[in-house]
Amino acid sequence: MRSTLDELLTELGELKALVASIEPVNAALMDHKNSVVQRYITIRRRFDYAAFTVALYASFEKFVENLITAYVRLEARRVDYAKLPQKLTDKHLTRTAELLWRRRVGEGRYVGMSELGVVRNLFACLSGAKPYVLNEAVVTAHDANLRAAEVDDVFGAVGIDNVCERACRADAIIAWYCTDQALDMPPQGGVKRAVIEGRLKDIVERRNQVAHRGGNVDNLLGGEAMGGSVAFIESLATAIFGLVVARYLETHHANSASRIELSLRAGESRLRAGKVVILDKPAQKLFVGQPVFVLMKTSGARWGRVQSLRIDGADVQEVASNANAPEGVGVGLDFKFPKGGTTLVALATEDDVVWNPSAPVG
Repeated sequence: MRSTLDELLTELGELKALVASIEPVNAALMDHKNSVVQRYITIRRRFDYAAFTVALYASFEKFVENLITAYVRLEARRVDYAKLPQKLTDKHLTRTAELLWRRRVGEGRYVGMSELGVVRNLFACLSGAKPYVLNEAVVTAHDANLRAAEVDDVFGAVGIDNVCERACRADAIIAWYCTDQALDMPPQGGVKRAVIEGRLKDIVERRNQVAHRGGNVDNLLGGEAMGGSVAFIESLATAIFGLVVARYLETHHANSASRIELSLRAGESRLRAGKVVILDKPAQKLFVGQPVFVLMKTSGARWGRVQSLRIDGADVQEVASNANAPEGVGVGLDFKFPKGGTTLVALATEDDVVWNPSAPVG
């Protein structure tokens, strides 16, 4: 699942490089005497915009579809088909039937599928077979471009509700909005949903204009505006990813044997911009580099690794369950512990679905 965000960020990095190249290249060619080169500058400006607009939306759409696919694949390994969210099984059944009835297997998003394979998968699901395979392409299918309402619908169908509303309070969106609007203080209660709705709508409509008019649009974006669109999609995708990760952590680690719940020591305040917490002595071993996370009901999750451990003023690499820590254990994190939070969760084993491979700390 982690790779879906990594892939998107790589593609957005390439778009940033494209945007950054437009003005310098045009400036370098501006004084060229060749009339063909001069004409190229004018044409290039229009088609740079067209390529950028189509690629930006396509990258976001692919990210959403790949993230949903990765999530439902994990859920299918965890629970029986009958225990999946009702919205998910309803969509899987009706969209599979529609796919077969319209005889669209092998076309468009359904390339590589066969009617026999689709029917076999559906039969296994409905008959309670273990393991089973979902027809994933029908789960990610959507009837309209990914404006805010459609984003809510496709994630709601797999049991993750109100994605855009909750994304408004996510760290990534708030940070983007403060930068975009040059704000010194974040907005209370998060960003207004209308901001996300408006930005997504603009990107979708520009993409449709390019697709239908071949790039011959009246309102071309300049380099700064293009960069702003990339930054918005990056922040929105990061926020959505955090919400999906939160749901995964809830479902897959709620009763996990590797789960270690760590309570903040009563009365202790968080230090160093919230990246250090003081915990009661843990019931199980803690160690530097250990994966940890915090769930936030309205805005997803924060996760990372233990960066440092401290007992009685001394740094240590690990804390045993029987350690003497009358003043608690200081834990350095690589993310801010949320205000009002009371519990940090550590995992005794690795989880490469969410965490990057462990690297030496220090």
